[in-house]
Amino acid sequence: MLVESVALALCGGAIGVMLATGLLRGLLQLVPSDVPRLAQVSVDGYVLAFASLISVMTGLLFGVVPAWRTSRVNPSSAMRESTRTATSGRGQHRLQNSLVVAQTAVGLVLLVASGLLIHSFVRVLQVDPGFDRRDLLIASLSLPDNRYTGAQQAQFYQQLLSRVRALPGVQSASAGWPLPMATSGMRISFDIEGHPLPEGDRNTARISLANPGFFETMRIPLLKGREFRDSDDAKASPVVIVSQSFAQKYFSNEDPVGKHITPGLSDGTVKEVPREIIAVVGDVRSTGLRRDASPEYYLPFAQAAVISPKLVVRTAVDPVSLMGPLRRQVAELDKNLPLYDVKTFDDVVSRSAAQPRFQAMLLTSFAAIALLLSAVGLYGLLSYLVVQRTLEIGVRIALGAQRSSVLRMILQRGLTLAGTGLAIGIALSLVLTRLISGLLFGVRPFDPATFLLVSLILLLVSLLASSIPAYRASTLDPMKTLRDQ
Repeated sequence: MLVESVALALCGGAIGVMLATGLLRGLLQLVPSDVPRLAQVSVDGYVLAFASLISVMTGLLFGVVPAWRTSRVNPSSAMRESTRTATSGRGQHRLQNSLVVAQTAVGLVLLVASGLLIHSFVRVLQVDPGFDRRDLLIASLSLPDNRYTGAQQAQFYQQLLSRVRALPGVQSASAGWPLPMATSGMRISFDIEGHPLPEGDRNTARISLANPGFFETMRIPLLKGREFRDSDDAKASPVVIVSQSFAQKYFSNEDPVGKHITPGLSDGTVKEVPREIIAVVGDVRSTGLRRDASPEYYLPFAQAAVISPKLVVRTAVDPVSLMGPLRRQVAELDKNLPLYDVKTFDDVVSRSAAQPRFQAMLLTSFAAIALLLSAVGLYGLLSYLVVQRTLEIGVRIALGAQRSSVLRMILQRGLTLAGTGLAIGIALSLVLTRLISGLLFGVRPFDPATFLLVSLILLLVSLLASSIPAYRASTLDPMKTLRDQ
């Protein structure tokens, strides 16, 4: 019996290794790119050795109990418990039922967890980022300081954006840094006019640079005031635009437009001078969809040319079709200046949601496997039960039992086991889902809709798994059964 158990386990392990090899490449495409050593993931000798070891251990572990029980069978009691008209012993039934219930409970826990993560992932994608990401192309370039001074950088961007706006299919174009959803950024201290604070207690907020037309191109709503203009250069009066949350936090009871703040910028290029607030714009989720918008203020790039901003192009056609023309416009102005990291903003948002998508996918895979195992276990137990009770069922039908009652009897047995596992699984889920609460967004660990949906899925799968052996039992030919038995 141990040899048979290990042989079956090794066959299962071999099939699992083949499935893993075939599915690995597709699964790796869903893994976030920031996972370390991702390129080294493969089915190698260590994986094969581990799979073989697990298969052998599984065969021994789950084969030794029935083998031990069989070796200690009392012939007289076995004859009493296993007659031609009886099923297997009660102890064996209890063990079989317990295993099916345990499989169902574990399957429900994984289904609930994956359902919560999928719900959370959908909520992430439904978050309003504060701008319109559709039909938006972005690209990076870096102007070397030894070739471009601050004024020359501002002039270069002005010339480049003028060329890009003239391209067919372009609605608007601008540049800014850092763009929303970016991992990079800066927080700079500032003083509010009339409310100075000690050096160590100065207010801080996220700072961004923007060229004229940036908010129009990104479709960030302008709530009050005006956008930056080409005239807001290094020779003009210093200006700044603040976000709605910035205005609410620091100017809650007054209109911020016309007030002055002094950013803590003083590096020889940008002077620490008071800047007039000329507008209030809508909040943007700058660091990711899962994080709330934070106070932010924008400086015109021409007045703070400290880093090369990224290009943003709003298109009326497929953004990908403008990648080539965009590169050509840069090359015509400076052939030694590369344009890199050209992509659509949909790609950026998709990358931002890669982590929750991967978590949901991974746990959903485990849940699907657990659900399959639960269905197979229930099907196997009921099929075994039908085989053991074939003579009994044949006699029942021969004596006038309705086939529908036989069908109902087997279905009731399967659904009773599934319902027991379902109840235990719900109780476990109420406790264990708290462990993944940190991975959820906009969803409570106990979400009634998710619990109800996965419970219905589990019951439906259990009903399908029970239906085949139940139908087989209800269609037995009593005369043939009595002859065979």
